[in-house]
Amino acid sequence: MSRTDFESFYFEKDLTTINGAHVQVVSFSGKISNNNAFEISRKINVIFDDNIFNIILDLTKLEYINSVGVAMLLTMIKTIDQHSGKLVIGGINHFLETVIKLMELPKKVGIYGSVEEAKSLW
Repeated sequence: MSRTDFESFYFEKDLTTINGAHVQVVSFSGKISNNNAFEISRKINVIFDDNIFNIILDLTKLEYINSVGVAMLLTMIKTIDQHSGKLVIGGINHFLETVIKLMELPKKVGIYGSVEEAKSLW
């Protein structure tokens, strides 16, 4: 597992294999706000350093996300799509559930109650 830290936010990557496919479980923790959003958006591509574009995104510990963070998520989805990968969300908190509904994510982005559920339905 690797961890990348920012002010008031960090994410962890954990590589796993599901049904023969390499999948990164990426867990966001903290807040994406005006204080750190631009630095995060400049460095978020380290998620793809291993050329793995199958992602389970765990947002259960993400407390807040601003508009730059939302744009960053949409850019991640576009990058994954360009590499014929797959992104699912494996857990969100109540605040983010509202934000995600407002974002109108592409229908191919599945949303599951937990990382375990996302793995079992991969």
